Amino acid sequence: MAIFSFLFNKHLDKSVLVISIIASLLLLGLEEDSKVNAAREVSSFLLAPVEEIDKYFVDITRLRDENDKLREILAALYYERGKLLQFEREKKRMRKLLNFRTESHYRFLPCEIISMSSNRFHHSVTIDRGSSDGVVKGMPVSGYRGIAGRVTQVFPSSSRVILINNRSLSISCRDRRSRVVGILKWDRGRYFNLDFVGSEEDVIVGDTLVTSGLGKVFPRGFQVGVVRQVKKGEGRISKDVTVVSMVDPGRLEELFVIMSGKEWDYRRITEELRKLKDGAE
Repeated sequence: MAIFSFLFNKHLDKSVLVISIIASLLLLGLEEDSKVNAAREVSSFLLAPVEEIDKYFVDITRLRDENDKLREILAALYYERGKLLQFEREKKRMRKLLNFRTESHYRFLPCEIISMSSNRFHHSVTIDRGSSDGVVKGMPVSGYRGIAGRVTQVFPSSSRVILINNRSLSISCRDRRSRVVGILKWDRGRYFNLDFVGSEEDVIVGDTLVTSGLGKVFPRGFQVGVVRQVKKGEGRISKDVTVVSMVDPGRLEELFVIMSGKEWDYRRITEELRKLKDGAE
């Protein structure tokens, strides 16, 4: 090893020349097919760094293209954010001019289901939050995708929640697109009926239903379900509207109790999100 180190460190050019001559003599002694294969192997070995460099620049070009696209998306998002903030200010100003009540931002209390009812027509669950956590009877409860039920009994460390697939529970809903109002009642599984929808009302398949806020049982604007089927019988004054709920009551594991609302404060919410991010890091 010391000899090779000496030759390559002190006489690099001569060492390379000798190795090249020896390699050439060895190649001359080979058969034609062996010469071709050996030449391919040598060329592959010599060109490997060039191919790696070429691949590197291809990756750099691809990353630059992706970066340009991300910059474009970011610029569009900033623009949309500015428009939303402008609309929010205009909405607040108009509501103030019309003397409307200030809209609320709700706080969500996370909880887990610790038991479920076995009654097939009275679906309810028990959650691990109670009066010690600020839960009050009548508070609405949501899942990740929409309204899931309502608190009916409260204990110090737990609460009873009836789910939306309960015969005794009805929800006033509004069609997000057409603003038509109806009463949602459970039929079977995840399927519900939207009652009191007139035969001439504008409700179509695919419409999203949200809570209307009427009756003050559920707050306004929370998703409930999607229209699956609309039937209009001859001579009838109402439509048969079938709705699929956003949440699957039979597969719930975590819920959120919707606590009392606060006035929307963009800066305060941003600060809370920043604190959560800092705590996670």
